[in-house]
Amino acid sequence: MIDRRLLALLTCPRTGCGGGLRATRGGALLACRRCPALYPVLDGIPIVVPAPEAYLASYRDPVLATLAEYGLASPSAVALVAAFAEAAGPAEPLAFGDDWTRDETARPTAATDDETIRGWLATAADPRAALAAAVPPTATRVLEVGCGGNLLAAALVRRGRVVVVTDRSLRAVARTRASVPGTLGAVVEAEALPFAPGGVDAVVAANLVDLLDEPDDFLAGAAQLLGRDGRLVVSSPAPDLGTGDDDHLAARIEAAGLAVIDHRRGHVWLRAHTARHYQLYFADLVVGARGAARVRPSRRDRDRGRDRDRGRSPARARGRARPPSS
Repeated sequence: MIDRRLLALLTCPRTGCGGGLRATRGGALLACRRCPALYPVLDGIPIVVPAPEAYLASYRDPVLATLAEYGLASPSAVALVAAFAEAAGPAEPLAFGDDWTRDETARPTAATDDETIRGWLATAADPRAALAAAVPPTATRVLEVGCGGNLLAAALVRRGRVVVVTDRSLRAVARTRASVPGTLGAVVEAEALPFAPGGVDAVVAANLVDLLDEPDDFLAGAAQLLGRDGRLVVSSPAPDLGTGDDDHLAARIEAAGLAVIDHRRGHVWLRAHTARHYQLYFADLVVGARGAARVRPSRRDRDRGRDRDRGRSPARARGRARPPSS
């Protein structure tokens, strides 16, 4: 049975619909109040993507494996998956492509038992803390998009707050919900967020936006979900989004109708593969706000300040080619 707090936030993700959803057939399905769409619910986790039949046809095997992994493979759940998958007809089988490592989820920051990194870690900030701190303490409805291997949700949970974790991977959602008590979960497409406009106080997406095919669709959709004084908190190790301009992510957040109130470079993301194998990323952390004055200087102002410090004219600086980000 789906949690009523989650159901109250959800809407139909079909293009042009946006109707509210209601539980039916004993909570096994969600039905749109405006169109004929139906969405399956697997042990309280709704699959609210624009084409749930196609989703379950392509991801049938990993979905069933996830249900078995978390003890959710009841006969009714398996039959529901089969019914939706068969309604779509033949489909190319796909894997979830979960982007986390075993050691990373065991210890989201590096191990402290190696002298080569102990000193550095003593002064390194926890990236989860920085993301969570960007969410106002008054936020009572927080949506995490792209929860992955549960690196952030625990830092977002607090008394009186509803935290909804989402991902395209059912396994990611099931894992996070099982390991972080109090969280609610849904399978969604980041570019078609199925939530009511103004329904949440904060949207958080850690290291996701640069992986999306249509990042502008995600940013615009997330901005629409925010209520008054809402916050969009985004981090990315590739803030240029393939353009070669590291200010591009902040500019696109502004284009989505939000004021950029914080933009930090060098946000550390340390990924653990084993006790002696780590990847270190320096990401940008950008916070957009609804109903706030922008504090990010314009490109012209940044160019002038940068050029003044370097002793060259803005025109000459803009004429220099910038190598693409790796």
